[in-house]
Amino acid sequence: MDEEDESADLVFSVEEDLNRKDQLFSFRKDQQLPTKTYHAKEQQLLQEGKLGSSEFSARLRKVVFGEYQDESACLILFRVDFATVKKGWFRFRNATVEAEFEQVAPPAADDADKDSDDDDDDDDEYRGPLIRKFYPELVRGHISSAAETYGLGFEVPLSPTGGAAISAAYKITSPREGLHLVHGRLMGNPETRVKWTMNENEVSKGGIYEQPTFAVVVRHVQEQPFAMCLKIKATTYGGLPVTGKGGSRILFKSSKKGNQATENKTAKPTTRLTAGSFEVGSQKWTSSNAEPEAPENLAAVDLESLTKMKADLLSEQGPGGGGPSVGLFDEI
Repeated sequence: MDEEDESADLVFSVEEDLNRKDQLFSFRKDQQLPTKTYHAKEQQLLQEGKLGSSEFSARLRKVVFGEYQDESACLILFRVDFATVKKGWFRFRNATVEAEFEQVAPPAADDADKDSDDDDDDDDEYRGPLIRKFYPELVRGHISSAAETYGLGFEVPLSPTGGAAISAAYKITSPREGLHLVHGRLMGNPETRVKWTMNENEVSKGGIYEQPTFAVVVRHVQEQPFAMCLKIKATTYGGLPVTGKGGSRILFKSSKKGNQATENKTAKPTTRLTAGSFEVGSQKWTSSNAEPEAPENLAAVDLESLTKMKADLLSEQGPGGGGPSVGLFDEI
């Protein structure tokens, strides 16, 4: 038998083949994703994807450093815009949005600790970025109902040779319900990933929510940089996958407490001396002897008020009636 006869051919459907190629290409892109430092005054691109008239893009909306249950933490808001020219075949029927956080450069271990033979339970404790809170967790939109009718029929010949036959037809009507669904869940151990799944209302068939905003509170080591990357994959009504292939891995680093120069948005170009601080223009220096400002308590922040996810999905207009109102420089 020839070698050609012994080889086996693998045959996949068109949709399976597209999915396999898409997954392989996405894996290669993850390895080459560029890293950019976070800039407060820019809505930096996290990821984007396009297939024909179906496209999406995700950008940072707000970043706030503070504390969460006495730990250094960072609140990150980002929005994904799903856009289709036509609401029919090319609309997005479902999508997944996954945010992942990783430590960029772990703190160097002290030489004394390396040489120590004492066992310490804290040595194995993970101190990298850790997701403490995320939103939304689960949002269900309005329920839509519709009646679906199915036709059944059969025909039985009266004789084996053909001729006359008995036929009958029936119609069955059953109710069907659908709703928009956004479901988030933590992934990984330790919890460094969060993944949201979005589904359209299968009754109204108007596509997924076009402008979802997501929020994540991440615990991190003070002054230690950490990075965030985003993975988005959506599926059109025609079954074609659209995977994010652009964007950047964003690097975050909190400012040092104590003596530092920080930006003051409301400061005027004057020199002022106040208790424990000295200001020139928009720069402010705080004395090490002065009492530092209390960090933002991120545990008390209402994430629904920032994202407006539940309000939009349960509004009278429903999805598409207006995106979240949070601005780039809005105060919490």
